[in-house]
Amino acid sequence: MATLSMASFTLASVLSSLPAAGEQVGQSVITTHISPAIAGQWEINLDNPNTINATAPNSTAQATTKPSTSQNTSQCRELYNFAADNEMWAVSGKEWTYGRYLVTHRDEGLPIIAIKTVYDNNEVDCSGNQVDQTDEALIAFLNHDGNKMQWCSDSEGKECFMSFHRILP
Repeated sequence: MATLSMASFTLASVLSSLPAAGEQVGQSVITTHISPAIAGQWEINLDNPNTINATAPNSTAQATTKPSTSQNTSQCRELYNFAADNEMWAVSGKEWTYGRYLVTHRDEGLPIIAIKTVYDNNEVDCSGNQVDQTDEALIAFLNHDGNKMQWCSDSEGKECFMSFHRILP
C-alpha cells in the first residue's frame, strides 16, 4: 500500500500542552467518545483517482480490509470496518489488519481520528505492496457526511487524501 499523509497533530504536541511538575493546573475540557456515526463498513477504490490523493503527506500507518468472496481481482479496493467498541479491521488483497481507533471532537474544525494498528498479517495488498504495519499509527482529520467519509490533513477539510463510501447492508 502507498504511504498516506499524517495530519499535523502529534503526540508531542499533545504532551507539550500538559503542565510541568509543580506547575499550576488550569481547568480544561476534553471530550472524546466513540463515534457511532462511522461504525460500519467503508470502501475505498484505489483504482479511482478521486479516492486517494497521491500528494498527501506521509503517514505512519495504513489500514486494510477483509477480502469479500465476490471481490473482482482486477479491481484494487480496501474495506475498512469500524466497530462501535473502537476496534477496526481492514482488508486489501491478501493483507488484513486489526487495530483500534478513537475519534476526538474538537471545539472548532473537524474531529480527529487516530488509528493504531495492532496486527498486520504482512501479506501482499491489492496494489502489490507488502508492508508490515504492526504498531503503526495514523492521525487525520475526519470529514464525515452521511455515507461519505474523507481523511484530511487540515482541520477545515480542504486537503483530503482519502475518500470512502459506506457499504450499505
